[in-house]
Amino acid sequence: MTKEQIQEAFIAKRIFPITADIQPALITEMEKALFQMCLEDQKKNAYLLIDSGGGGVNAALSGYDFIKSLPFDVECTIVGDCHSATLTLMAACSRRKATKHSRFLFHAMKFNPDYKSTEDMREQMEVKLKQHSILFEQTLDIQSSVYGIPREELITMRIAGEKYDVRLTSQEALEKKIIHEIVEKFDFFNSAV
Repeated sequence: MTKEQIQEAFIAKRIFPITADIQPALITEMEKALFQMCLEDQKKNAYLLIDSGGGGVNAALSGYDFIKSLPFDVECTIVGDCHSATLTLMAACSRRKATKHSRFLFHAMKFNPDYKSTEDMREQMEVKLKQHSILFEQTLDIQSSVYGIPREELITMRIAGEKYDVRLTSQEALEKKIIHEIVEKFDFFNSAV
């Protein structure tokens, strides 16, 4: 099977796999697939199959907003890693599951200012810092409200993840209510994910 045939087989089962960094191109592909599913049936849930080390916060927030705007629920199953920006995208899902050996990493957001060498570099840097601060607050708000974890605890988790590479196990994620269920085995094509 070609990559396209595999993707089509997943989409026919209302599953969109996320197995790369969260970037605008991936979110665009996810949106197209979910639009297609919406056209086919607005009452049936869709599923994300996630194994991602993170990516861009802006892309994750865009995906979060898109999923929340759909007329059907989107559920997800983590089958490996769910780190960084992926945690924000996962928060949009109405039902969150993980395999027994999945891992979850909260960490500080990277600040990569992209500015040009001009006379107003200081002003550009201030604008970028303000934008970064807004993204930081937005992701904290989403994760705190969806997962029910106080903001202060999330900040502590992000620091531990950044400094010491502390990752939560599926069991710890379940106890913190980040996921709803741990799944042992499942057949993607013969049952709901």
